[in-house]
Amino acid sequence: MRTFIAIDVNEQVRDVAMQIVEKLMRRGFKANWVSRENVHLTLFFLGEVDPKKVDEITRHLYDRIKGFPSFYYHVEKLGYFVKNNKPAVIWLGVRTNQALQKLYEEMEAELSKHNFSFEKKFTPHITIGRVKDPLPPAWKALLEDITYEPILVAVDRFAVYSSTLTPSGPIYKKLYECQFEGGVIKYE
Repeated sequence: MRTFIAIDVNEQVRDVAMQIVEKLMRRGFKANWVSRENVHLTLFFLGEVDPKKVDEITRHLYDRIKGFPSFYYHVEKLGYFVKNNKPAVIWLGVRTNQALQKLYEEMEAELSKHNFSFEKKFTPHITIGRVKDPLPPAWKALLEDITYEPILVAVDRFAVYSSTLTPSGPIYKKLYECQFEGGVIKYE
């Protein structure tokens, strides 16, 4: 099954994400927009993984981060990744801090033991859309003038999701929620 590991966001982040999506749509941007319920901070995309291996990896990750201290991160800007001199992905920026970086490194070290490999540069962000052509004129200015007040997000867990691709967009299903201090919840 197509699997990823993420940190859920709060309702304030979801509200801002949807307000920005509406604004970008009014400005003429076409994209595969992320639905409100699918807004999250991806830590790792694992790809196609056997369900039994997902269970095993989740247990190992939880054992590794059990007791990790709760922390906060800031969501604070709008940005985009460029491909062929055009925006490919539009995202809400996440300010990296030591705790978020350490969580990523601990999980990456555990996942590497299970033969997963990732880019060494961690760029935390919350994807809100994958851009399609054509772009509106002056697209850069239309993106760069969008601002919002920074949002503080509390973190005391991570989740493991499956992702099923459909013509109307991906369907995410939470498989596990691993609380730093409270154990593992398995969803059916």
